[in-house]
Amino acid sequence: MKRIIFSALAVILCLPMAVYAAGIGGAETQGKDKFSISLDQEFIFDKDIKDISEDWTEGTLVVTGKDTPEVDSMNRTMVKASYGMLDNVDVYVKLGTADADFKMKGSGTWVDGVDTGTWNGTVKMEGDNAFAYGFGAKGTYNLNDDWIIGCEAQYLRHKNDVEGTTTLNVYDNAGILIGSETSDPWKGEITIQEWQIAPYVAKRLGSFIPYLGVKYSDESGKYKDEDSEEKFEADDNFGMFLGTDYKMGENWKVNLEGRFIDETAMSFGATYKF
Repeated sequence: MKRIIFSALAVILCLPMAVYAAGIGGAETQGKDKFSISLDQEFIFDKDIKDISEDWTEGTLVVTGKDTPEVDSMNRTMVKASYGMLDNVDVYVKLGTADADFKMKGSGTWVDGVDTGTWNGTVKMEGDNAFAYGFGAKGTYNLNDDWIIGCEAQYLRHKNDVEGTTTLNVYDNAGILIGSETSDPWKGEITIQEWQIAPYVAKRLGSFIPYLGVKYSDESGKYKDEDSEEKFEADDNFGMFLGTDYKMGENWKVNLEGRFIDETAMSFGATYKF
């Protein structure tokens, strides 16, 4: 049964990691020829990734099953520099860092000649802090009674080194454990990139500007180590978000935002406009 364990370990180590959309960081544009600097912090708690099929054969051994990725945590700290090209159009760049911890569960069946059984495994991965960058644009249109409609499009990318371990359990057809193995720590790297478009509606209420919107995100990535390479993508592309700006005078504002359905996440930031 050692052959089954190590063969399954070799497959389950080919793991994807999760990807996440970013917040819009505020409803208003800043005005033509205006410049601003923001510090944004994102916390992502959960996002679904499409299951990975584990169907393969090695000699007489036939393994079937699937892997289900999950996130433990992911954080991004970004500095955003924005410029008002027009009164209602901003462009910006983002620079910062991103880190992430992940886990994955896998399960399935095996057949080796007349012998049959099941297997399950878990993977834990820790990612380091890595350089992250992005760019985007935001456009707005002012309606009557201080209503605003807007839309933002942005792109983000980062590559993280990761270290993980895998634990695999193998059972016979009576459900009795016949083998268990935990791997030595292994290393790889993950590249995450995302495009997002997010239309929304907002309302000026004194110093507050609450907003609500929907978003479409095309998110993908690639896990790679010295033995394998695995591409992956998000399970859900559509989500919703809501948040508010709070203005503190002419130059300062703070922002709080939550994101739901395709992911569970929140972000906050502070902006100074010159």
